[in-house]
Amino acid sequence: MNEFDENDLVNKDYENTTTQGDNPDYTAIRDRERVNKKERYEVVYFCNAFVKGYQVPKTKESFQKVEKILRLPQASNIVMREELKNFVAQNWNKI
Repeated sequence: MNEFDENDLVNKDYENTTTQGDNPDYTAIRDRERVNKKERYEVVYFCNAFVKGYQVPKTKESFQKVEKILRLPQASNIVMREELKNFVAQNWNKI
């Protein structure tokens, strides 16, 4: 599967910086458990991981569909990675 990048995102309003003490190349326990949906690199990583790990087409359209599901109002308070994966999977056929 091709890895998609920030140029493949639909939305362009993400923060391009990491939060203080956050490193896009380092994933501590907190980074592995939570997703900051405002940070570009975290959204790209999450979308790629979802497409790779689930039985969905391995396409740019699927990558962008994950991003769109992350933007649903019902997902706004979901930050835990496992809960977010479940939410995307449950809503896959609704978009």
